[in-house]
Amino acid sequence: MLKEILTEEMIQILPSVDTWEDAIKQGSEPLVSREFINAQYVANMIDNVKELGPYIVIAPDVAIAHARPKEDVFKVGLSLLKLDHGVPFSKDGHYASLIFVLAAVDNEQHLHLLSELAAVLKDSGKVNQMKQANSVKQIEQVIQ
Repeated sequence: MLKEILTEEMIQILPSVDTWEDAIKQGSEPLVSREFINAQYVANMIDNVKELGPYIVIAPDVAIAHARPKEDVFKVGLSLLKLDHGVPFSKDGHYASLIFVLAAVDNEQHLHLLSELAAVLKDSGKVNQMKQANSVKQIEQVIQ
């Protein structure tokens, strides 16, 4: 499921962004433009981090942005923004250079996708390969 959802058009590589808010906005762009989510969902993700702190940074260099499923999510999806230079999600650090954005339509349909993503992310070699990737194709190969 992961390789069918996290496809070439859902992966972006940029040198850097100015703020973690920009990382979430830019990382969400493939999902917004393909009508998986709308701008309100992006705003909800940003508001959650402002309210709850950098809980979306799940490991060094890895963040999974998400919000509660509401009417602003239209289909299950996942995008990835890979930054050459990580962005801090708090004053204390919590840097991320791999920013995944999860679109969940309910509390269940995305669980298999998250399970597959977790299997990739628990492999530090794969995480390092994604962090070092210079092309979308290289990231796709790691995911497959």
